[in-house]
Amino acid sequence: MQIYSDSIHKFLLICKSRVKKILKDEMRLTFSRSRLKWKNYNVPLNFVVFEHDNQLGYFNEKLYQVGLNKRLLLINDPKLIDDVLRHELAHLITFLIYGRSVDDHGKEYREVCKSFNWSEEVYSAKIVLEKKLPQFENVVDQNIKLKEKINKLFNLAQSENENESQAATAMANKLLLKFNLSHKDLEHAFEEETFLLKIMSGPRVNSKVKAIYEILTTFNVQPVFNHAKGYFYLEVIGTRASVELADYICSYLDKELERLWLLTKSKNPSLKGQTAKNSYFRGLASGYKESIVKTQAESFTKKELISLQKDLETKVKQVYGKLSYSSSSRVKENGLSKALGKKDGKNLKIKKALSNINPIKLLR
Repeated sequence: MQIYSDSIHKFLLICKSRVKKILKDEMRLTFSRSRLKWKNYNVPLNFVVFEHDNQLGYFNEKLYQVGLNKRLLLINDPKLIDDVLRHELAHLITFLIYGRSVDDHGKEYREVCKSFNWSEEVYSAKIVLEKKLPQFENVVDQNIKLKEKINKLFNLAQSENENESQAATAMANKLLLKFNLSHKDLEHAFEEETFLLKIMSGPRVNSKVKAIYEILTTFNVQPVFNHAKGYFYLEVIGTRASVELADYICSYLDKELERLWLLTKSKNPSLKGQTAKNSYFRGLASGYKESIVKTQAESFTKKELISLQKDLETKVKQVYGKLSYSSSSRVKENGLSKALGKKDGKNLKIKKALSNINPIKLLR
């Protein structure tokens, strides 16, 4: 999960200055304006800050992106920070030389490190964190309590009672909006942070992915489609609680929407082809949003909803500056399929509970 704030922005500027020095003095390479001079190419290189229990850094070869753990802001250890930067820069150079065909910390990677006279402390995949990094809570108490409440509501959504199930799902959304309103009131007490999380990727954007995008907009996050060479990825921007919930919902909907479509198609043999499938997913997203928006209008004042929307727009600008939006071209519709999708969308149940367990990773 990537994080944005004023102090993080300052930290990244310092890190870029360190990177420039390492590249120039130790690697004999030039880095300027987020571009690395490599042979006859200008390679993009950007930096972000993320949260993780014990992963200090990462290099993403698809995005030419180096990630740095937020905990590095909390320590006064320039050598450790430099070693993390060296470690990730070595991944970059290994990728530029060998591509993706080599092991993360294999022979080729170690040879790259040694070519710059870097010790095992740099190219080792493990760094002892307990002594180096201060302990701190991953989430504030309010966020933990919120997740517990939402878990209970999603468990209620498993009820066979249709009204109880729908009410529980709507209440989970309502609870999140209430939390974000109270969280916003407390902003003066601490530095506001914006969170960004990649929640989905694939070879191309299809109607199901677009439906998930639309449903996520009801949970006070801004979904964003980005494209890299040969694939897309879907990110969400918002408060920590919002993006964590959006991650779970995306994972759940990815399977649930496909299951609902197959069930609908089995009951309606006349629904065939991609047009029917696309129409069903568009209808489903429309039905779900219609149901949730009605609940929001009954639960919050127009002023509160506008306040949340403006706050979210501020967070988006902190990450991307200004987003561009593309409107859909005219598409073929199957009226029956869309109507059935809309009905299912209004009755959509988000069932399983959120997990508090995160995978453990180290440097990579």
